[in-house]
Amino acid sequence: MLRIEGDSQDPLIRRPFSIHGIDEGNTILILYQTVGKATSLLSLARNHDRISVIGPLGKGFPLPGAKERAVFVAGGMGLAPMNFLAQALPSDIRRSTKMFLGFPTYQAAGLIDRIKDLGLQLSLATEDGSMGFMGTVTDLFEQAIDRDAAEEPIIYACGPHGMLKKIAQEAGRLNLTCYVSLESYMACGLGICLGCAIKAARGEDTEYCYVCKDGPVFSAEMIDWEAL
Repeated sequence: MLRIEGDSQDPLIRRPFSIHGIDEGNTILILYQTVGKATSLLSLARNHDRISVIGPLGKGFPLPGAKERAVFVAGGMGLAPMNFLAQALPSDIRRSTKMFLGFPTYQAAGLIDRIKDLGLQLSLATEDGSMGFMGTVTDLFEQAIDRDAAEEPIIYACGPHGMLKKIAQEAGRLNLTCYVSLESYMACGLGICLGCAIKAARGEDTEYCYVCKDGPVFSAEMIDWEAL
C-alpha cells in the first residue's frame, strides 16, 4: 500500500500495488499505469523522494513443486505480479513454464522486455493483431491449454475479472489447479475497512473473502465468479 509523502494529504487513501520484481541491491520494482491522482503523483516522483509503504501484505502465489509444470496468463497490467512470480521459480522450472500475455496493441508490449530475459516460453496476443496472435489472451490460452492439459500444469493468472472468470472456467473444465490474483479497490489493505469484499463460492467456510487479507491470490474455485 503506497502513498507519496508530502505536504498534501490528497489523496488520503493509499493505493495497492503488486511487487513486480526485485532488482539489484534488493530494490523493489513497482509496475503501474498513470490513471488518476495517486499514480500521477507517483509518476512525478524523483530519486530520494519519500514514498510511504505498508507491506508486504496479503497472500501470494504458492510456487509449483520441483516436478510440476506451470502456465502463466496475464492480461495488460496483470503482468505486474507475474514477473516477480517468474523470478521466484528455479531456472529449470522457469524454462518449462509457458506464459501467455495479452495487450490491446503492440504499443503496450514494451512491458515484456524484462520478463523476456527470464527465459519463459512466451506467447503474445494483441487484440488488433499488431503483434503475435490476433485476439485476446483468453483466446490464445483456450487454444493452447487442451494440448497441455495432459501434463496437469498449475495455472497462474492475473488480469481483468472477465478474463480471470474465463481462465477459471477452462481450468475447472479440465480439472486443473488454478490460482488467480484479483484486483480491487482497497482503503486499508489490512482487512479492517471491509471495502474489498468478494463473494465466496458456495461450500466455502465463509460467505465473503477480502482481497487484501485473504488474497489477492485465491484458488479459483474459492470465488463466486457469477457474483464477481
